[in-house]
Amino acid sequence: MPLSERERKVLQQLERELFIQDPHLARQLESGVPVPGPVQPRIRDVMEAAVGVLLILLSIPLHVFPLALAGILLVAHAILAHRTYKNESSSSLL
Repeated sequence: MPLSERERKVLQQLERELFIQDPHLARQLESGVPVPGPVQPRIRDVMEAAVGVLLILLSIPLHVFPLALAGILLVAHAILAHRTYKNESSSSLL
């Protein structure tokens, strides 16, 4: 079913506004080529936290404080990175 004249004008106006507001996104949509995103942040953050916990647990019987500190830092980084990603993704949807 073809678009009416009014619908065509509205669509053209939306396209112009998109090119003004976000030209990079407009070019991506125009080309039809999907842009590969980063590794799933949720998976990356969970894996990072798991490695951190393993380092902490490994440092207990070995009595190696730097290993425990590295594990704590990894877990903290994973939590902060995930929070930042969640905040960015929720704000980009608005």
